[in-house]
Amino acid sequence: MLIELIIAMAIFGIITAFILIAYNRVSGHLFLTTLAYEIALSFREAQSYGVSVHEFRPRAGSPTFNASYGLHFETGNLSTYIMFADTEGGAASRQFNGSFGTGYDSNGCFSSSPECLNVFRLEKGNRVERFCGLTAATGVEECSSGTSPQISSLDVTFLRPNPDAGIKTSRSVQGAEYKAARVYLIAPNGARRSVEVWNTGQISVK
Repeated sequence: MLIELIIAMAIFGIITAFILIAYNRVSGHLFLTTLAYEIALSFREAQSYGVSVHEFRPRAGSPTFNASYGLHFETGNLSTYIMFADTEGGAASRQFNGSFGTGYDSNGCFSSSPECLNVFRLEKGNRVERFCGLTAATGVEECSSGTSPQISSLDVTFLRPNPDAGIKTSRSVQGAEYKAARVYLIAPNGARRSVEVWNTGQISVK
């Protein structure tokens, strides 16, 4: 009787361990997928702001209706990303001019960064594995890691009257042009998803 009880408890323990392992794996995949769709939704929100002439009120200065809205990623902050409004307006800049880090205001921005609207944090150990720009000329990825040349920042913006995306990286000052942007996400368990934005304005989760 005692031996049967010990065997039953051992079997129960093994089954419980397998269930917990499977649950952690599935829940990790589900959370990462949800995160990917949240980033895609952030891109869509920036697109909506950009094409609907959303009023931007900087911390100092007059309100403007001529700002492009977008998301900013950089290598120094792979567990966060920013939504911003380009106060320079027009198609010339369309990049985030400012900084973000540990000294946040209520929106997660530095008070000295007037373009920053909100800082989004990736939770539960999930992070941006890398971000890339797909070059317009050759279709080759230039990424924040694993490629040469490397990029250190990625900005995807939207500006009225078109829903098209403006895609710029740290190499745009050297004349690099891009037709798509990709943000690759990784979970602690190794699961991966990606968010893709084309210059036509198409946004998808892979």
